[in-house]
Parts: sequence; C-alpha cells; structure tokens
Amino acid sequence: MSAAELKRDYEIGEELGRGRFGVVRRCTCRATGEAFAVKSVDRSQLADDLDRELAQLEPKLGQLASVGNPGVVRVHAVYEDEAWTHTVMDLCSGPDLFEWVASRRGAPVPEPVAAAIVAQIAQALALCHRRGVAHRDVKPDNILVDAAAEEDDDEAEGEKAAPRARLADFGSAAWIGVGGLGRAEGLVGTPHYVAPEVVAGGEYGAKADVWSAGVVMYSLLSGGALPFGGESAAEVLAAVMRGSIRFPPRLFGGVSAAAKDLMRRMICRDEWRRLTAEQVLAHPWIVTGGGARAMKQPT
Repeated sequence: MSAAELKRDYEIGEELGRGRFGVVRRCTCRATGEAFAVKSVDRSQLADDLDRELAQLEPKLGQLASVGNPGVVRVHAVYEDEAWTHTVMDLCSGPDLFEWVASRRGAPVPEPVAAAIVAQIAQALALCHRRGVAHRDVKPDNILVDAAAEEDDDEAEGEKAAPRARLADFGSAAWIGVGGLGRAEGLVGTPHYVAPEVVAGGEYGAKADVWSAGVVMYSLLSGGALPFGGESAAEVLAAVMRGSIRFPPRLFGGVSAAAKDLMRRMICRDEWRRLTAEQVLAHPWIVTGGGARAMKQPT
C-alpha cells in the first residue's frame, strides 16, 4: 500500500513525537473514526546500510510480534512507497515507563506492582521470541504505560494497581527464526541496557532481551537507578562487560531476596546460564506477584 492510500484511509493529525529515524503523528481512520498513531520514516535519508535494513524490517517484525500479543503495541497497517514507510499502530494515552518511574521522584516501585510490570514485559518477549523476533532495545523509553489501567486504587495495599505496560518501537528488532533459537549480530541497543554479548560483537540470541528486561526491573525497584554507570558510553559499556551487579543497601535494603535472585538470573553475564523469558515467568517472585499472593495466604 502506498503513501497516497494512507491519506485515503486516514486523516493525518498533529505530531506526537520525533525520533532518530522518523516522526510519529496522530491519525484517524476515515471509515471508523478511530484514533491511531502513524510512524513515518523517510528511508531515502538513511545513509547507513544497517539503518536502512532496520527501517525496512521494523514494520514487518512489529506486525508479526504484535498480532494477538497484548504486551506489544499493535501494528494495524503498513504503507510503503519507494522512499517512505508509514506504520499505523495503537495510539497509547499514557507516558512511557521512564517518565512513569521519574514521576515517582526516586520512590521505588512496590514489589507487587513491579512484578506485574516485569511479568507483562516477559510475557510479551516470550511470545516475540517464539515467533522469531528479538526486540534488541528493551528499555523504559520503549515500554508504554496505559494511564487508564492504573486509575483504580488498591485500597488494601494502599498502592495503585499496576499499569498496563506494552513493548513498543521495533526499530532495532531482528529476525532470529521461528522458536527464537537463531542468532543475530550487530551492535544495536542502548548502552545502559544492552547485554554484554552484544557489546562483545559476534552472534547472540534472544536472551539479550532478558538481560535488558532485568535492567528495567532493577530500575523499577531502585527508584530509577541503573546497575551499570559511567561518565561516557564507553565507560558504561565497559561496566556492562564486567557484568558485576550490586544491590546498594540504601537502594535495595527493603527489597526481597526473591527479587534480587531473579535480577541476578536475568542480569547474568553468562548467556547460557541466563533465564529465558519463559523461565522468568516461572520464577517464584513472578508467580507470587512480588510476594503479594504469598502474603495473602493464610498462615
């Protein structure tokens, strides 16, 4: 479908955001009146071969990953011509997870809420991996939060219910084969969240996404702190390569042993020992809802 057909099917509205590769605008389906977002990428402006390849793959892999996957922002249609790719997807009302955590002003996310968010991310990744899609840039900025999902207070816990979290932006995604057992290559991702085997070069698998999700979990439970830091990207990547995860008492003094155990198994330097997304879902901390269900059981 061409760009002309996009304008035939949708009324294009205001700009919602702009990234390295494209611009996102609001759009409205002329047939139904339903609101969506459309991401438009001018491929002719991409000089790098890898960037061009990723821009071409993004809508296809995003569509494959999102169908019947409630943890991924749904891709509804793709329109392409010689220069442009336009991807029509869900319009999400809430902030991204980075903004959501920042709004807490350093307060850690309670374990039951964090467990619900991590479970949604792991479930989304598990289905992506089974379908052969590795996201390769899992980070809070690429996880969208539906504000409406957290409007009801859980009075018994004194905390709001966990928001609905959905994985977005497949601009760095790779095809790794049905079943997710294939390998990808190329240094893509974001320094604070990227897995050491990606930094090292060569081939790597779907578990790189699990490392990144583990860093997201660390950020939730620490109130925004990250396990690997540095004054420059090179210093951050060097810290990632060392892969030594610590839990400073001032940040993690109140965090359960089960939560720390899961983070160690996700942010594990040895790829072969690291959990898969499926195994994350079976971990006791996730199964008990961050301890919430265990606490409610009669003694």
